[in-house]
Order: sequence, then structure tokens, then C-alpha cells
Amino acid sequence: MKRLSDVLGTVFADGDVPNAARANMVMRQWPTAVGEILGQHSIADRYDHGVLWVEASGSAWAQEIRMSQGAILERLNEMAGEQLFREIRVLHRSRKPEMLR
Repeated sequence: MKRLSDVLGTVFADGDVPNAARANMVMRQWPTAVGEILGQHSIADRYDHGVLWVEASGSAWAQEIRMSQGAILERLNEMAGEQLFREIRVLHRSRKPEMLR
């Protein structure tokens, strides 16, 4: 049987848990990062090892996010105060924007 301190030490050693916590704090500010209009049509869904998964309310909004990825990543990392976000992957859903929230 492993001690809890041994397990927790490995969890925090590579920085995944603290990075995910910081990323989630930034993700809550998604509309600020992308602007009000794009923020009404998309939502930051999850963070996984530097990849931010975003849901958009349609293919046009998904394409807008893909085309603006560099600027969005720069703003997100600036808001985080470090380079947490490396890539954005966008899923488009045929739901109304309010359904994304």
C-alpha cells in the first residue's frame, strides 16, 4: 500500500494539477479574452496539458476562433502570467449560444 504523501508527490511533481488550476481560473474569463461577441458564441470547455478545448455555437464561430488562435493564445497566456496555453481545439455545436453556458 502506498502512502498518500507518495501519491500526492507524484501528482504535483510534473505541474499538471497546478497548471490546470491556473488555466481554469483564466478560462472563467473567456469572454474577456476573446471579446464580447465571440464570447457570446463560444465557451472555454476544458484544459488538458496545454490544450484548450472550446465549444462554439456554429461552424462560422469555430472558424473565427481557429483563425484568431494566435492572438487568443497570447491573451490567455498574458492573463495567466505564464505560457499555459499552447493550442486551441474547437468543437462546433449546433446549439444556441445560451445552451453553451
